[in-house]
Amino acid sequence: MSPDSEDIDLESVYSDFCSSVDDKTKVIFQNVQRLNTNDDLFFTDVLVQDVVLLRGMLDSGSMACTMSSCALSKLMETNVLSSDDVVPTMLTLIGCGGQRTSPQGVCDVQMKVFNCSFCVPALIVDGQNADLILGSNVIKHLIHDMKVSSDFWGKVSDSQGRDPDAGALMQLLCNVESWKGTDPPTKVGTVKLKHAVTLEPMKEHMVWGKLSSDKTLSAGSTVVVEPSTARTAPRNVLVGRIVVSLWGDGSTPVKVINPSNKPICLRRNCKLADVYTCMALEDFDVDCLDMSVQQVKDLRCNEVDTEKPANCSSKLCEMERQHYMPHGLTSSALSSLGLQDIDIDSNSLTPYWRGKLVELLIKYESIFSRHGLDCGKAKGFVHRICLSDTKPFRLPYRRLSPSHYEKLREALDDMEERDIIRKSASAYVSPLVLVWKRNGDLRLCTDFRWLNACTVKDAHPLPHQADTLAALGGNAFFSTMDLTSGYYNVEMHENDKRFTTFTMSFGLYEYNRLPQGLCNSPATLMRMMMNIFGYQNFMSMLCYLDDILIFAPDEQLALERLDMVFQRLQAHNLKLSQKKCHFMKSSVKFLGHIVSSNGIAIDPEKVRAIVDITEQDLMEDGTDIPSQMKIRTFLGMVVFYQQYIEGCSRISRPLFALTGVTKDRNV
Repeated sequence: MSPDSEDIDLESVYSDFCSSVDDKTKVIFQNVQRLNTNDDLFFTDVLVQDVVLLRGMLDSGSMACTMSSCALSKLMETNVLSSDDVVPTMLTLIGCGGQRTSPQGVCDVQMKVFNCSFCVPALIVDGQNADLILGSNVIKHLIHDMKVSSDFWGKVSDSQGRDPDAGALMQLLCNVESWKGTDPPTKVGTVKLKHAVTLEPMKEHMVWGKLSSDKTLSAGSTVVVEPSTARTAPRNVLVGRIVVSLWGDGSTPVKVINPSNKPICLRRNCKLADVYTCMALEDFDVDCLDMSVQQVKDLRCNEVDTEKPANCSSKLCEMERQHYMPHGLTSSALSSLGLQDIDIDSNSLTPYWRGKLVELLIKYESIFSRHGLDCGKAKGFVHRICLSDTKPFRLPYRRLSPSHYEKLREALDDMEERDIIRKSASAYVSPLVLVWKRNGDLRLCTDFRWLNACTVKDAHPLPHQADTLAALGGNAFFSTMDLTSGYYNVEMHENDKRFTTFTMSFGLYEYNRLPQGLCNSPATLMRMMMNIFGYQNFMSMLCYLDDILIFAPDEQLALERLDMVFQRLQAHNLKLSQKKCHFMKSSVKFLGHIVSSNGIAIDPEKVRAIVDITEQDLMEDGTDIPSQMKIRTFLGMVVFYQQYIEGCSRISRPLFALTGVTKDRNV
């Protein structure tokens, strides 16, 4: 770079150079970062052939190593080089200021920089001020030799505190930057699209986004780009997770896929992705890391020896040694994939089988939801609504308390963002019903009674609970799973979405996915589950709507059946709720019962209302007169569990008699 290069207009250099070359020539102009401080850091002593000491300048922007004519004369005077060592060349060098020069020749130079020795070709350039300019071909050798040293990363991390100048140089050489605050930020910012773009269908695109001007990282920092979590992020577009270097102006490339069969237009400044810091290995103590690995190895050997059965064959024990995974590592392995809510602690598996289970979960990690509305989209299944009377109907919406508006807006935005609902202008309108869950969350339901009255009913049967539970005998390991938002995994037929329109104070919406409350929703979901699992149902597993139970007599068969179920769920793009998955346990809850190797029992939580009821609870309020309605309700609960009550009909006969006589008789 010439002394006057600080005053050069880079845009003028670029335009002038483009006008001087052929139109077919592609011009790439590399941005230049000027350093106003620590200039001396970029000059170092270079020992050539262990004889002559020259002054070299480190220049990562230069592709080649260059030598001045004066430096060449010094080497020739000391007989380090001769005229025969200089070979003519036809290369042309272009500086960052646009100047062109032709080297006198090229020669191989054996040099030592920072105690690292290597031989590189050097171009002889007239008019060069520095003895040597060490370009990227030298720096890459330098970094390679430095990384061989075991204390390299320690020097990179610690040099900032001991010597700021040396730290700046080391971090520049290895392209890392130490965070100067107390804690590094988890999220740097949100990338917004720089220019409007149209994404062609079924294709992958590379677009450019830009961070806000108040970003906390400097140019060249390595960052992780992930899909944006903003509610205003574009829908029906897939954003790839990539690791990139941040450009000087805050720009970053973003990989975008349009999976639909029609073009999608993205507006300028739309929120595409979130940018996070990339934590590198140098932030950890290598010695402590090695020690931890050795401790894990010792722990594996000790615990496997301790838990080894007396009659265990040597071959089986060797298998357990190879596949054993300590309990702490199984949890951390799942947590790193976002599967921390899966319960693997409550089963009684040995460390070997627990490790095999974790391997299976990691293999099929894509079938587990990461949040409440992260449901799948079943392939090849849609729900149809056939009406016996196609006359439109419009029911008024139910008024809501203003205190519920904020929760309702959030729920609607989340469902619309996940493509579960969309705005509607249909003439078939049913009222919205709000249902509050125990944890305070809001569930949107719809009163479809008018629609169900004119819907042709689906005759597909649901399995009888007695038949379902009767298939569980002779098994010791049970796994239960539940689809995330089970009905939402099924898509509505495009022509029938208008029938599912619901109304409230914010307008009309219709369902893109199968909603609860339709009279044929259970039949459609059950038909889909039966088609997916076929004859495996009742043989190796049970499915009742979105509830799945896998049973097996031993661990090996239990894993094989889990693999089969996971594979089919993945093939049909269905997802499971993490919190409702319990794998390879000796006792599980299923359909209101407790299933174990000892048989089927009643869930005490389900019958608590029956056990705690008193005689006065069956009377009319404030009187001693039996209430027919309360008695019928009580008998309905009891009859559901009548197979577990010896002599149930005999015991309940007096109560049945009270449901059909006058109220003046006492119990």
